[in-house]
Amino acid sequence: MGAPPQSLRGSSPPTEGSGESISGAEELRQKDAEALLRYRGVRSAHTYQASWYNNATFVFPLVAVIIAGIIWLATGSGEAGGAAIFFLVVTGAMLPVVFITWQRQTTAVIVHEAGVTALHSGLEQQSIVWDELRSVRRVETMGNVRWYLDGAGEEYIVIEGEIAEREQLLDSARAELERRSG
Repeated sequence: MGAPPQSLRGSSPPTEGSGESISGAEELRQKDAEALLRYRGVRSAHTYQASWYNNATFVFPLVAVIIAGIIWLATGSGEAGGAAIFFLVVTGAMLPVVFITWQRQTTAVIVHEAGVTALHSGLEQQSIVWDELRSVRRVETMGNVRWYLDGAGEEYIVIEGEIAEREQLLDSARAELERRSG
């Protein structure tokens, strides 16, 4: 699984030869930035600001292993040792779940002249052309807010709270939706 993805902070992301900077492109991970070349008229690029290891189902038991392990080593307590082993097993069991869900996580959203595209490490996950955009809707689940860009049929792109400049992205989608329906 290796190191976390690297961003392009402080470097020049690829553009279509326009000489213009693409809004948000300097924050993209390398593979997502390289993918920009596939899209005509890129208006903005929005990166997912978290990584796989930010998942609470992974981090909590890992922190608990460390704390219980320190207590176990410091005191020799069997209960602390048992807790450390238990949380180690939980951490190990959660790793596949975290990695499977990470593979489906959008790492960048590209707004371009044809529509909006969700990427994961440079690979296209979902794309909605502007003519097929049906709605921009907000969904709140247990305090977690997500936005959905609904396309034709069952197609949709989820815009998580961790997407950089989310409001700019949503404003672009709303403006296209208004322009095409009006």
